[in-house]
Amino acid sequence: MPPRTGRLIGKKPSIKSRLELLLISKLFARAIGLLKSTHPIPSFAVTSFTVLLAIGYGMPFEKLVLVGLGILFQQFSVGLSNDWLDYERDKIVVRDDKPTVRFEVSASLVRNASLVSAVIALVFAMSLGWEVLLIMVAMLVVGWSYNLGLKSNALSALPYAVGFGIVPVFVTLSLSTPQLPLWWVMLASGLLGVAAHFANALPDLIDDRETGVRALPHMLGQRVSALAISGAAALASLLVVTQSASLNPTLAWWSFGLTMGLVITASGLALRPKPPRVIFHLLIAAAFVNVALLVLG
Repeated sequence: MPPRTGRLIGKKPSIKSRLELLLISKLFARAIGLLKSTHPIPSFAVTSFTVLLAIGYGMPFEKLVLVGLGILFQQFSVGLSNDWLDYERDKIVVRDDKPTVRFEVSASLVRNASLVSAVIALVFAMSLGWEVLLIMVAMLVVGWSYNLGLKSNALSALPYAVGFGIVPVFVTLSLSTPQLPLWWVMLASGLLGVAAHFANALPDLIDDRETGVRALPHMLGQRVSALAISGAAALASLLVVTQSASLNPTLAWWSFGLTMGLVITASGLALRPKPPRVIFHLLIAAAFVNVALLVLG
């Protein structure tokens, strides 16, 4: 007699197991939404620039970790506060690239995460000394001031110029022998910040007009803003190339040419009727070239 065949009946997951899986999936989705609200690309980019600069100054590994984590959480705090404070405005223009508008994460959670990130950044800075702590406080104030109102007037470029300009100060004051960076390093960093501001603002010009935002790029217009991106980034690169005495001249000018290629491409894209967000990414790439030159120089 042939063996009886039948379906193998697997054990069904219990209601408790299914609820646990559902809870885990919701928590994971919320964590991803929160990470998106930190503005991860610029946050990790600025952190990478800072760490590379610290390596260039010969900072020991244990301090390198503290400096990197301090800057990362400072950037997280500023990025999260941006999404929290802009929530109502983003809803009006249906910014579906924002996790808060897509209901992936609540505005209140983003607010709380921003405040916690600021505290963590201060703790890391405090471990490096009181001078470094003061610079961290200044960086947080500058970043938050942009989100709290400076982004909507003619002073909108100031937080970017100051915020980027004092990053080298944060690094050099964290060294075993605290010191101030050379003037041109701070100026080049500040100019890259100004270029980043214009590149970041251009894709949102139309949406910003609908909600009453009138920052410096809106006042100057699209064409002048495109020129500002080129001019600020080019001058920053020129400072690095001409002031870094120990750089190989061939490498320096080839890098300057690469930077200009990236910047000119970004400026050309900035003149489109709807400037793409890749402009900002091109500026990040140009900044990486300049930071690499700073490390070598």
